[in-house]
Amino acid sequence: MTSNNYDLKKFNCAHFVAQWYSEKLNIEIPVIDEFELSFTRWMRKHFTPIDKPEENALVIMISNDASHTGVYADNGVYHNYKPRTKLGSVVHWDLGVVCRNYDEVKFYKWSR
Repeated sequence: MTSNNYDLKKFNCAHFVAQWYSEKLNIEIPVIDEFELSFTRWMRKHFTPIDKPEENALVIMISNDASHTGVYADNGVYHNYKPRTKLGSVVHWDLGVVCRNYDEVKFYKWSR
């Protein structure tokens, strides 16, 4: 997996998820211009909601009406995170940390 710093236009959380699925599962996820619209529409067609996380599950994290995405693996969530005042990068948080930082956390399984 390529290690890149967070960049809103070139390597944000959606780019990281697309890269993960491409490199680890050979699944191509389109990241087109506006992440919120293109990815959300595509996700609804290709992922099924699940109640509990499982390896390589897509994770959607919501806080203050903003969405963030990552992948559940190795008993936690990998995501490309940008703190407000520092450079961002891919991090691995356990679910406790994720749930403390986001109001809502949802998991999805690749379905086709």
